[in-house]
Amino acid sequence: MATKKSKSGSRLYTYQNGKKVFLRKKPDQFVVREAPEDLIGTDKMKALERTSPSSTRVTVSPAALDSEMKKMRKEAVTHHAYTLEDSDAEFLITDRIIVTFKKPATHAKLSEFMAKYALILMKKYSETEFLFQLTEQTGMNPVKLVVAITETETSVATCEHDLNRRVKRSLNLPTDAKYNQQWHLHRRLVSPEFDQRSSSNCEDAWNLLGNFGSADVVIGITDDGCKIDHPDFDSPGKFATWGYMSDLTLVHRDAISANPQKMYQTGSDHGTACCGVVAAEVDASLVVGAAPGCRLLPIKWESDDEGLFISDDKFITVLNFISDKVDVLSNSWGMSPVETWSSNVVNKIKSLALTGGRRGKGIVFAWASGNENCPISFTSNQNVPYTSGVEVRPDGSGVWVGVKTSKTFSHNLVGIPGVIQIAALASNAQRSHYSNYGTGISLCAPTNNVHEYHRLSVPGLGITTTSGEGPLFEDEFGGTSSATPLIAGIAGLVVSANPTLTALEVISVLQRTASKDLSMTGYPKTPPANFDTNTSWDISPVAPFDKGDFKNINHPDGTWSPWFGFGKVDAGRAVAAALQSMPGPVTGNTIVKSSTPGKAIPDNNPAGITDKIAVNEQGTIAAIKVELDITHTYIGDLVVSLTSPQGTVISIHNRNGGSADNLKKIYDVQSLASLASLAGKAIQGDWTLKVADLALVDTGVLNGWKLHFDLSAEQSVLLEDAPGIVIPDNNPTGVERSLQTSTAGTLKEVEVGIDITHTYIGDLIVNLVSPKGSIISLHSKAGGSADNLIKTYTFNNTIALRTLQGEQLSGTWKLKVSDTVGQDVGKLNKWSLKLVKS
Repeated sequence: MATKKSKSGSRLYTYQNGKKVFLRKKPDQFVVREAPEDLIGTDKMKALERTSPSSTRVTVSPAALDSEMKKMRKEAVTHHAYTLEDSDAEFLITDRIIVTFKKPATHAKLSEFMAKYALILMKKYSETEFLFQLTEQTGMNPVKLVVAITETETSVATCEHDLNRRVKRSLNLPTDAKYNQQWHLHRRLVSPEFDQRSSSNCEDAWNLLGNFGSADVVIGITDDGCKIDHPDFDSPGKFATWGYMSDLTLVHRDAISANPQKMYQTGSDHGTACCGVVAAEVDASLVVGAAPGCRLLPIKWESDDEGLFISDDKFITVLNFISDKVDVLSNSWGMSPVETWSSNVVNKIKSLALTGGRRGKGIVFAWASGNENCPISFTSNQNVPYTSGVEVRPDGSGVWVGVKTSKTFSHNLVGIPGVIQIAALASNAQRSHYSNYGTGISLCAPTNNVHEYHRLSVPGLGITTTSGEGPLFEDEFGGTSSATPLIAGIAGLVVSANPTLTALEVISVLQRTASKDLSMTGYPKTPPANFDTNTSWDISPVAPFDKGDFKNINHPDGTWSPWFGFGKVDAGRAVAAALQSMPGPVTGNTIVKSSTPGKAIPDNNPAGITDKIAVNEQGTIAAIKVELDITHTYIGDLVVSLTSPQGTVISIHNRNGGSADNLKKIYDVQSLASLASLAGKAIQGDWTLKVADLALVDTGVLNGWKLHFDLSAEQSVLLEDAPGIVIPDNNPTGVERSLQTSTAGTLKEVEVGIDITHTYIGDLIVNLVSPKGSIISLHSKAGGSADNLIKTYTFNNTIALRTLQGEQLSGTWKLKVSDTVGQDVGKLNKWSLKLVKS
């Protein structure tokens, strides 16, 4: 290879655009000029990936690379596979080069050049520019040839590879009326108060995704309501559901007494604005949100002009309701200097952050850190202001009353895994003056800027978003109230990109990819005024948070700043990282099952039809695709669902598509995120497809359907017991069930699935006992009066299970369940084990 000694040493390199480009050679891949369909069945080839219409990247074992390339070179043009050294991006060389001569080439000179390197002239672009193809007699590969010509041929201006590129289709960007002024989503606004570093770069994320977020992803917003008939929320199914508090009761959309008009009250626009920041639609209407394709779930707290009315009980009620419905929950409210929630609330949030949510992988809780220019978790020896000092009169005018101060700042949701505290960044990439700071800040996001004490003019643009009044938009929204739903929407884009991520992994992606290229400029102290001549009270940001520099805190997500957390959220980089971490299927281990029932779908009949595919093979799902072939003249009538052998129900199609004909489509985890919940499940058993037509007139037929299973290479044992036995009340002996396996090997990982019906889970103790006799506490009288214990315990959410690592799989595994308090009763419906071998 091109290893000429120079400043580059022995590093592999070539040239592109006249500049030296450093490469890496893939140890287990090569590229062949043959289409994948012409190579299927070739021995030792693990994977085939099309890189151009007529080229394929082949994966083999490293040990077989040289021998397989030697064999393939007898059949077709074959090269090593390369990536760029600095980014690992693919560098798809061909057997063609583009040469630009410094002067027009005569026929004689051209012939001499072609003969010297055994090249074939393929195209003449101009008198100086030519496309050549290498031959077997060239004597070197394209990388070496480009280097040799560039460095030795004095008559050549440039010599470059004719690279293959796999370019994504461009996304049609929003044409909504106010989109161009939404600087927080893109970098195209021209304004002296806009620094491109402040943008969240959502436009980049949409282009990477090829869409505006998945409709499977649901983002909840708890606030003062939402105008659900707003034109930027009017697409079918935009709201997964909604609800409003009425005293101690949460009235949700499907309740008999539900009244959608009660989701919004005139003058309470905060929640509508937040919903717009999250997911206002791309529909050429008014504004656009961070995740326009995702769905919303707004919850309306009771409120007045002063604020929201939230009790611990109301909070628990809301948390219980959203516990299995959302992927992200945005909360643009709070209080300073102290906010303390009951242990019930805290424990519920801790639990939901780990195992709650629509996918059972946890909920990302995004919280506004506050707009008081004070710490959120700190004890000081000085009096730190936490109010603006201005009191607003009933007529809307303001009067200076002096700041309130405190030495103690405490919020007991700070530091909980899965809960992120959001700070504010102005449009000039400077910390917003009002933004809270210090220990506990996770990330910052672009929003507006005002002087907390209303004495100075500070640079900064407002946020344009939805409104329930007047022209139905506003352009001066801001605060951490706007920064928080922006990050919630971007978290939704990350889940759209990779639905297999847990909530904690989503947060890590956001933090690891956050930008640190921000302004560290602070603000001058508040100047005296005739109504306040001594402003020595203005000490914020207080030491040790008086500088915004990023510092090493030994955190895996990188350096941290007391002003900006891990940095400014960058949607483009976050989505790119999420896409890169998508688990790839295990190639060469795919099973396809199909059925062609040709069943008529009864018109306007919710019972519909069902069809089963029986899978006798064994294996664990790495990825799954569902292929539908339904003839129907109005697919907006149809509801289609898939039920796995374990009873997991996946909604595939739910009355979308309107008057379009026929449903012929392949669904995968990118287009239908809920399919990710089947990863790790066994394929064996009956898979059931249900198709129902819920409206009159149009009819259709289920022609056929297929299941494509990519199986995991992971060796695991799946065991299940469904006894449906009663748990004796107030009896410490309880019930004991056993599962046995003779599979040899040591344990790498274990998952325990529990399904217990009980009216007071605080009565229960649940223990797992390994064949060795190790006792692992899964549940010990937690959860209070909550109903039912339906949960999967993993290494991620139950640290005690990790102590089983290295134990033998074989033997008898036991589950012990006891009810230790009288009155409430229940039963053990089923339990399961997934034992992964080392």
